[in-house]
Amino acid sequence: ITKLPRLYTPFALQSGKEILLSKEHAHYLKNVMRKNDGDQIRLFNGKDGEWICALEFQSKKEALASPLQKIKEQSHSPQQVHAYFAPIKKNRMDFLIEKAVELGVTDLHPVLTRNTEVRKVNEERIRTQIIEAAEQCERLDIPTLHGLSSLTDILKDPPDTLYVALERSEGLSCQNLKIDNYFAFLVGPEGGFTNEEIKHINLCKNFKKLSLGDQILRAETATIKILSII
Repeated sequence: ITKLPRLYTPFALQSGKEILLSKEHAHYLKNVMRKNDGDQIRLFNGKDGEWICALEFQSKKEALASPLQKIKEQSHSPQQVHAYFAPIKKNRMDFLIEKAVELGVTDLHPVLTRNTEVRKVNEERIRTQIIEAAEQCERLDIPTLHGLSSLTDILKDPPDTLYVALERSEGLSCQNLKIDNYFAFLVGPEGGFTNEEIKHINLCKNFKKLSLGDQILRAETATIKILSII
């Protein structure tokens, strides 16, 4: 079963209800995986568990999947993990998104700071990356991508507690974190937070400084370290 292709679908999964696969999935299964009518795949939608489905190709660009058997019940993690991060350059951003999904993040929040180099976010591309990572690592749920916001906006309406990774500052060690059902953290841009931003962060009672050790880590490394520990 684990060798069967595993794909995400936005449609409901239930016995006897055929699903029209996307053109991209039909092409992938037909021309890349060389699948034929009657071959099996795995589908999940983040709601109805994971199903084994039988394929039926209508054409080179169109395929139907018939759910045959549920092999995993839908599970819902009691823990919400919110990662607030400043967008970074393409390859490093790809790495950050992929590994964050693999390590269990539930919500991704891109944040603009003064030193953020990448000022625009391709949300469609990131959502595709999130789905592909979930397909690959066999998650049953799809993390939520939130819209781009500014640090100023977050300061005005912060989460109940937001841990901020501040380099060269004393803060709570990652190893001493007490994790409950909700955890949110913020990693800054490649150039770090400005002095003015740090001043505002220190004044916000909802913000708690977090130390990642003596080394200065890249933004994507810092995100992965925090997620790995929690």
